[in-house]
Amino acid sequence: MNIKNTRVKHIIAASLCIFSATSSANIVKVDQVLGQLNPIEQRIEQTIERAQRLPLPVPVPQVSIDELKAQISEPISSLPNVLNININSQNTAFVEVELENSFRAIERQWLLMANSQQLNTLQQQNVTIVSVKNYNALNMSLVRFNVPQGVNSKSELLKALNLDESAILDRNHIYQAQTGEPTAKVTPNNSIAPYCTQSVKIGMIDSAINTKHSAFEGTNITTQSFLPQGLSSPNLHGTAIAGLITGKGAKLSPLLGSAKLYSAEVFYRQSEYAQGATLFAIVEALNWLVSNKIPVINMSLTGPNNAVLEASITAAIKQNVLIVAAAGNQGPASQPLYPGAYKSVIAVSAIDATNQIYRWSNKGGYIDFAALGVNVVTSQGNGKFGRESGTSMAAPHVSAALSCLLLKHGNNKTKALNELTSLAVDLGEQGKDTTFGYGAIYPPKNAL
Repeated sequence: MNIKNTRVKHIIAASLCIFSATSSANIVKVDQVLGQLNPIEQRIEQTIERAQRLPLPVPVPQVSIDELKAQISEPISSLPNVLNININSQNTAFVEVELENSFRAIERQWLLMANSQQLNTLQQQNVTIVSVKNYNALNMSLVRFNVPQGVNSKSELLKALNLDESAILDRNHIYQAQTGEPTAKVTPNNSIAPYCTQSVKIGMIDSAINTKHSAFEGTNITTQSFLPQGLSSPNLHGTAIAGLITGKGAKLSPLLGSAKLYSAEVFYRQSEYAQGATLFAIVEALNWLVSNKIPVINMSLTGPNNAVLEASITAAIKQNVLIVAAAGNQGPASQPLYPGAYKSVIAVSAIDATNQIYRWSNKGGYIDFAALGVNVVTSQGNGKFGRESGTSMAAPHVSAALSCLLLKHGNNKTKALNELTSLAVDLGEQGKDTTFGYGAIYPPKNAL
């Protein structure tokens, strides 16, 4: 760039002339002004040359204040590739490792739904059998075993165990809770009416519940832990889910007016922000809930597709059970997450009070319904009330509605699901879509 051209000089000169005329009323000739430009030209050229030698700045992405707030509010939940889950300073319950696609599993541990012949074959192999359990309510037997170092794929293991592809074999995967961070401000939330006031049974597979919370005074909650002996479950996530279903107080009204809640504790603490549940614990929880004849089970958790998980859920559904799951909080570009992505499971995405989709809510053809799950008031593990967000918070709406509809229709699942679909408020594209499913489910003005 060079300012030594006639056009630029005359522009600057004209500017100086105007300045002179307005400031002193003396008309200055252009030639006289041009003579004054040389020192100015030199300084400008030197500045430009220095600037051109500097490296170009890296473009800074334009992020809105709302986006920054949302990013800051998301918990830092990254975990190390290898994580020891300790009972105490001397004893480790198990070791979890990161696999492909950022999913996690117990190190070298696999599960096999085995018949007697397969169990005999397994016992003759170079594996360490951890447990063999029969689950009568699910009509299945499950073998948990550890494999030698270096056996990393299902195909390798099937070949080593002399099993064909029909064998229901998979890793002992880890599944995660699906919730965001609470906000500080809490306001009364008395506008929500219960889906019904009759006594209904409902189950949840989650973390522990702080049953001493004032929200649960006078409620009917039965809990059972499925964690290894000595390992305790945190009560953050479970308290929030239970609070939505049956919690009561000045700042909280329940989705079910009179629920008998059965809570299966499967989550353990991975970090300050993250909670994990082994597939083995989830299977045990399913068996317990089915054995107690729970008609609707809420699973506000997600993880990878798994042959044993699918078989267990199929077995539960055959016992006339409905399973509702969070769609996931990995965002609209996420791969499908399970169990919500199974066709037999009812997957729920989250919306806010203005019917806008939660920015981290998963999308896909497996989404069945949407429900309020953004900045909702509920009980917290610390004994207080607060606001939570996530598809975890949306799923209990659908679980509560189905519990009431099953009671209304004499436990007829088809009639209950048909009426739920008719109650859904269509949002987004007309008909079932990948964001809202059949539509949003809201608490009724009059109980179902």
